Amino acid sequence: MADAVQRKSPPAERPAHPFANSKNLVVVVPDIDVEEEARLYDELCDAAEGDTIVRSASPQSAVGAPSIFSNDIWLGESTGQSAGFARDVQISGWNSVGDKREGAYIVYDCAISTKEGSAIHVHKRYSDFAALHARLRATLPQYQQRFLAAMPPKSPLSKFRPTFLESRRRLLEHWLSSILLHPDIGGCQAVREWIMA
Repeated sequence: MADAVQRKSPPAERPAHPFANSKNLVVVVPDIDVEEEARLYDELCDAAEGDTIVRSASPQSAVGAPSIFSNDIWLGESTGQSAGFARDVQISGWNSVGDKREGAYIVYDCAISTKEGSAIHVHKRYSDFAALHARLRATLPQYQQRFLAAMPPKSPLSKFRPTFLESRRRLLEHWLSSILLHPDIGGCQAVREWIMA
């Protein structure tokens, strides 16, 4: 037994951090002073309304900069402001333009009320709505494309029937409202150009 080698037990290891093997950014924020964070949040909200930058206790902390309590929380990413300019959207009616034998078409009267209280009337064909839909699909980021409603279907055989036109008017009004009243999509370049064209 003298020749027996004494084996040492391995030293007690510290338990591993639960996210030690994570490749994603995980930050554990220690003991936040909730009252101080609420005060900072109120100051930043007031600053966003006045378009001024408020410096907090940290010289590197400001609107659009990390919070003084964590380098990973960005307070300026979303101000809650809508980029859209429309307050209400209605398609009040339609008109047939031209002679049916010569290639008549339907024009929809779009009445858009702005946030400032003025009204914009634009006259658009179904093909104009389809062109806007295609442009939004081509230019919007992938995460915003899920907010685009489906376009109302075409129906070449009944395109001049009043019941079909009334149904299409309601569907186009819903579709256009979902675009113009969306807080991110409603003010994009494609929409503004479509309104002004």
